[in-house]
Amino acid sequence: MDKTTLDIWVGLFVAIGIAALMGLAMKVGNLTSNTLGETYTITANYENIGGLKPRAPVKSSGVVVGRIDKIQFDTKAYQAVVTLKIDKRYP
Repeated sequence: MDKTTLDIWVGLFVAIGIAALMGLAMKVGNLTSNTLGETYTITANYENIGGLKPRAPVKSSGVVVGRIDKIQFDTKAYQAVVTLKIDKRYP
């Protein structure tokens, strides 16, 4: 194998490795989402949301059906207002 061919193969494997690391980092950082398609919005009020955070998965029977979009505080009712983005596949 000449030097040019070897350089191409090394570059290809390095690019694949970087892409795999980026995919793993996104998965670990909870940045990937199966709700990139069409979603609908649900708003729910809670007195205590515990450790709930935006972009956290919303699960139904262990299946991720959406993500938490945002968390706000209602100063009149003194409750947390949680906005959920649910995948349209799950009515």
